[in-house]
Amino acid sequence: MTDMKASSRRQARIEPKLAKHYDSSFYDSHGAKAVASARIYLKFLWQFFQPASVLDVGCGRGAWLKVCHELGSTRLLGFDGDWNNQETMIDSAIIFQSIDLNRPFLVPEKVELAMTLEVAEHLKPSTGPQFVKSLTEASDMVLFSAAYTNQGGTNHINERRHSYWAHLFAERGFVPFDLFRPVFWGDENIAYWYRQNSFLYLRKGSASWQKVGNCGFRELVDTNFMDCIHPDLYEFKTSHASFKCHVTDFLPSVGRMIRRRFF
Repeated sequence: MTDMKASSRRQARIEPKLAKHYDSSFYDSHGAKAVASARIYLKFLWQFFQPASVLDVGCGRGAWLKVCHELGSTRLLGFDGDWNNQETMIDSAIIFQSIDLNRPFLVPEKVELAMTLEVAEHLKPSTGPQFVKSLTEASDMVLFSAAYTNQGGTNHINERRHSYWAHLFAERGFVPFDLFRPVFWGDENIAYWYRQNSFLYLRKGSASWQKVGNCGFRELVDTNFMDCIHPDLYEFKTSHASFKCHVTDFLPSVGRMIRRRFF
């Protein structure tokens, strides 16, 4: 058996398991929030850039691409696993391509904006460097959001500090701009994971880098500052931890009560 055939068989075993995670209920629960958040974030970004071509890696059903189309983008590329397909896209203008997100990917020609929103945490931990490499080869401008360490969520197997991703982008000549958090940190119309995790990465010296600098924005020099925690994420995690502690304390008491009552 060739290596290619063996790889295909392994992938065939893996994909059905992943499809269980990313079924209709998963996208139904995230879709409305994604569109609402995308409209706010992208309308803000479009004040400075109006990209005609956009790639969304891990596009889901195409929520963010749909908003790009509303704002005037004409070339819309969506990459995701084969649990999605052209028919599931919520905007017929999206050109969908099924890929293995854990492997390198290419686009026929560079796009003006590449984005990936809350995707990298679902990938194998070893794939981070090549995932960033593929993104930075696709565009000089990358809108990137990935779950923070211990954020929690469906099939989150690769949660990282934001400074980890900044380091990988830096190796490719990209620098982060904290464009959104100072403006939308307290906006509850946006899902807190986007407020916590979203950064704009630009190739240093590129036209987009020069333009955002001319608009008064400065790249983050100390990337450790990227690792601050949003209060909503903090409260969510601490409330769940408190609940677990209560359950842990409560169960032994219930056990003792049952033993006294029946034994």
